[in-house]
Amino acid sequence: MTHATRYTVPEEVLAAHLEGEAVLLHMDTKDYYRLNATAACVWKGLERGMDRDALVEELVTTFDVAPATASEALDGLLDDLLRRRLLVAAE
Repeated sequence: MTHATRYTVPEEVLAAHLEGEAVLLHMDTKDYYRLNATAACVWKGLERGMDRDALVEELVTTFDVAPATASEALDGLLDDLLRRRLLVAAE
């Protein structure tokens, strides 16, 4: 799957950051989504407007993983967030 470079968080999605994780709530569907430490790191980057390349670098630096591993994990997470309507690919 081809991935966008930038993503935005829809207004109807709220995030609560906890110690080492985060919880997302989609206000329209009332669905909760729990993020582990890795996904919470990505979410914080998304909230700051980081693009995909910057998110990969953030994962590499924070979790000391290879860029290919970080890229693959990021793409899986982004696909899941997009499918659940918790994230929107920017134009």
